[in-house]
Amino acid sequence: MFTATLFTIACPQQTCHITAKSDKINRMTWQINDNDKQLIEIALAEDLSDNTEISKAYRDITSDYLFADHSKTQKASIISKHYDDFVFCGRAVIEAILSRLSDNYVLDYVVEDGAIVSPGASVAIIESDSKTLVIAERTILNFLQHLCGIATLTRQFVDKIADTSTKILDTRKTLPGFRHLDKYAVHCGGGVNHRMGLYDAIMIKDNHIDALGGVAQAMAKLPDDILNHYPVIVEVRDSEQLAQLIHVGSHKVSRVLLDNMSTRKLAAGVKLCKNVFPTEASGGINLENIAAIAATGVDYASVGSITHSAASIDLSMSVDIS
Repeated sequence: MFTATLFTIACPQQTCHITAKSDKINRMTWQINDNDKQLIEIALAEDLSDNTEISKAYRDITSDYLFADHSKTQKASIISKHYDDFVFCGRAVIEAILSRLSDNYVLDYVVEDGAIVSPGASVAIIESDSKTLVIAERTILNFLQHLCGIATLTRQFVDKIADTSTKILDTRKTLPGFRHLDKYAVHCGGGVNHRMGLYDAIMIKDNHIDALGGVAQAMAKLPDDILNHYPVIVEVRDSEQLAQLIHVGSHKVSRVLLDNMSTRKLAAGVKLCKNVFPTEASGGINLENIAAIAATGVDYASVGSITHSAASIDLSMSVDIS
């Protein structure tokens, strides 16, 4: 079971990533972007086109025969068949898919993104011709099951540490092409978005440090005013690297990532960073140990599994035959 709290996070509208100057994302103004639209187009093409090119001539041969002279308008409900409560995400995706297939539909949302949905409950009702409903069904459900799964797993992590100040972060471990949507799903589950990609934040990791010969050498590559341009996150593996970073780079760092540390070492690192820069725990974080990690006082915990290992939510679309 989940708490019904709605969450807001510090990140800019629509792009959902960490910036030096951030605003709160607003679910009412968030929109799918061009990449998401292309992803939807590919999903429709693989289901409705007999070639590898994105086609305008979508075809469902079953519906071509069964509904050739059938223009009746019907209603269909998207219903939870899941065994437990889940967090809904995907309103904009439903509309984007329907609008690509038909100009004649009415979409009635029963729940908001981020809402808790109980088993058997309806999340949306679609009114359109029979052919559009059956053609859209699988593509809509595939997207929703994936996004709701991410939102739901994220909320499970968030609820585990609800009595702490630690925030759950996502990572770049997303399904290729789905990053913008996946990160929105994390937001709907109450998580906080990490950088969107390699272009919007500087993140100095172990391979960068090893290639350059150490923390001091890596930090020397950044100009003193770097934080006026990009956030800077630096990964450290032990107390020695952390001490070096505090000594040479505190004025250039937005957050330090304490990687694969035991809770004892993590707590010590958090203490060293107090009043210097925010802290992030990373590596091997799961639902069993997240509470202990949050108890160290770390500001953020980045969890790859919320996007790369979330289980799909069981949903179905049912046509109203009354």
